[in-house]
Amino acid sequence: MKRFLTVFLSIAMVLALAACGGGGQAQSSTPAPSNPDASASAPDASRTETLRITIGTAGTSGALYPMGVAMAETITKHVEGISATGEATAASIENLRNLHEGKMGMAISQTEVASFAYNGTGAYEGNAYTDIRAMFATINNYLQVFTLKNSGITSIADLEGKTVSMGAAGSGGELAARALLAAYDLDYTKVNAQFMGESDGSAALSDGKIDAMIATNPINSAALTELTTSCEAVLIPIDADAFYQAYPAYVPYTVPAGTYPNNDTDVVIPRSRIIMCTSTNSGLTDDDIYEITKAVWENRDEWASSAKSVETQTVWEDVLVGIDIPLHPGAIRYLEEKGVKVPDNLKG
Repeated sequence: MKRFLTVFLSIAMVLALAACGGGGQAQSSTPAPSNPDASASAPDASRTETLRITIGTAGTSGALYPMGVAMAETITKHVEGISATGEATAASIENLRNLHEGKMGMAISQTEVASFAYNGTGAYEGNAYTDIRAMFATINNYLQVFTLKNSGITSIADLEGKTVSMGAAGSGGELAARALLAAYDLDYTKVNAQFMGESDGSAALSDGKIDAMIATNPINSAALTELTTSCEAVLIPIDADAFYQAYPAYVPYTVPAGTYPNNDTDVVIPRSRIIMCTSTNSGLTDDDIYEITKAVWENRDEWASSAKSVETQTVWEDVLVGIDIPLHPGAIRYLEEKGVKVPDNLKG
């Protein structure tokens, strides 16, 4: 654990401080907002041309791309003077970089990656993206590790000396996978790291070309469903206290027995959130973000059905759950207008 403490002490201190003051959970007795007036509102009366913005999502095979595309359509329809387009990307790291460079108006990110970027920790040490701002939380994200039933691997510690898919190189998934290894005093000198996306990693594990796969994906995603029904792949537990202490954005989540066909007992894994972000470099004003946030939540019926996980998890009651970086002032104004108690630590 000495290696883990050395690598992650600064992360733990920063994220622990960010987690204080209420944990970023929305507290409101008001019902979900509605929009009886479907007419578009104008966020910037002085704007003479339509502002075109891009919303960074993730790969086209998951829930985030269709959600982002549908939200973009809602924004274009209901916010006068703004035309939004959802774009497929390599997800968190690419999205945050594009926000930081002013190339996107909005984008999704894993909560922990956004926290690293904003605070300048982990892979962002010495290069903090202090311009990044959160808008609202969307769906859950899970850190999952799979191996084959007869591999002899029953814990993360057993990955030492094994060939492991870490996710796509340079992705938020790889960043999370590296942190997970460190929590068990492992690194790339102790595992044979391979860099594959979820689909390629699943195929490699099924074919016996690798010993384990680390994935940051929804439970029972298409690739994981294919993996666990086509071979004897099993989910292994992630239960080191040090990991959860270093990453307040993650909380232990129990996957019930039978969720995956080869797991007949409950398994504890980390759960975090996917959040919608923007940037002070985006070219969007406080009024713009206010109107965008309003349009998204008062017309939820237009985008919520884009994916099952979006419909069940991106809900008003959890609008701030998991967020531990400052909210954009425009989003704060709308949320507080609707009765949400925004914790002081999210007000920047």
